[in-house]
Amino acid sequence: MTLPKDNRQLDWMKSSPIEGLVALVVGAGSGMGAACARTFAANGGKTVVGDCNVDSAQSVMDEITERGDTAIAVKLDVGLRADIDAAVVETIETFGRMDVLINVAVLVESTMLEDADLDQWDSAFHVNVRSALEMALACVPYLRKSPAAAIVHAGSLAGTHGYARSGSYGPSKGALISLSKQMALEWAIDDIRVNVVIPGTIVTPAMVRDISPIAIETRIKQVPLGRLSHPSEQADVAVFLASPAASFLTGQCITVDGGFSLNLYPQPMGMTESLREQRTRMSE
Repeated sequence: MTLPKDNRQLDWMKSSPIEGLVALVVGAGSGMGAACARTFAANGGKTVVGDCNVDSAQSVMDEITERGDTAIAVKLDVGLRADIDAAVVETIETFGRMDVLINVAVLVESTMLEDADLDQWDSAFHVNVRSALEMALACVPYLRKSPAAAIVHAGSLAGTHGYARSGSYGPSKGALISLSKQMALEWAIDDIRVNVVIPGTIVTPAMVRDISPIAIETRIKQVPLGRLSHPSEQADVAVFLASPAASFLTGQCITVDGGFSLNLYPQPMGMTESLREQRTRMSE
C-alpha cells in the first residue's frame, strides 16, 4: 500500500485556514452567534449574519465591516421556510459559494414536564431541531461544491446530561445532537463535516441582568477553571470546527465548559470546600 500524501497546511496558526471561505451564521444577532460571525470574518472569511432581528443582524454586520472585514446581514427567522430559502439565495448571489453553516438559533423554554405547554414544546422542537434540518437541507447542494464544507451546531449540556426543569429545551437539544451525528454519517460521502459545540455557561448581558449575583457566583464555584465563558471562547471552537484545520473531525460533540460537566462528583463526600477554596485557604 502506498501512503497517501498529506498536503494539509502545516502553519495554519500563522495563516488562516478559512481565508476566502463563506459562512452563513444563523442566530448571529447576539451572544455566541454574533461572536461566531465576528470571529469567522476576522480570520479572513466572508460572513452572512442571519438573525430574526434584522436590526441586531445589521448591527453585527456594521461592526464587522467597520473593522475592514466582509459581511452582509439577512433576515432569517428559522421558523419560516421562506426566510431560510431567501438567506441561502442571498448568500450565493452575493458571494457565489457557501462553505460553512454555523447554526446557533435556539428557543429556550424552562418548565417542569408536568407544567409543559405542548404547543410551546412543538415550537421549541421546530426551532431547535426541525429548522436545523431545513437549514442544512437548503445549504447541502452548495456545500457539496465546496472543497472545505462544514456544518457546526450549538448544542447544550441539557441535551447531553439532562436537566430538571429544562422543559423542551434539553430534549430538543438532545435531538439536535443525534440529528447532527446522522448528518455526519450521511454526508461524509460528500466531504461535508458536521460537529456540535456544547457550551458551558456563557456571560451575556441578559444573564447579568436576569440572574442573581449569588446564583452566578454559585455556578462559578462549580467550574474547575473558576469562571464563566465569554461568547468569543465558544466562537473560537466553533470556527475551528468549521475550518479545514479540523478536516478529520466529524460527528463529534466538543464540550467547552471549563470542566463544569466533570463535576458530577466535584469532591469526596464529607468535604465542603472546592479544590480552589482549599488552595486559597492553605495559602493564607
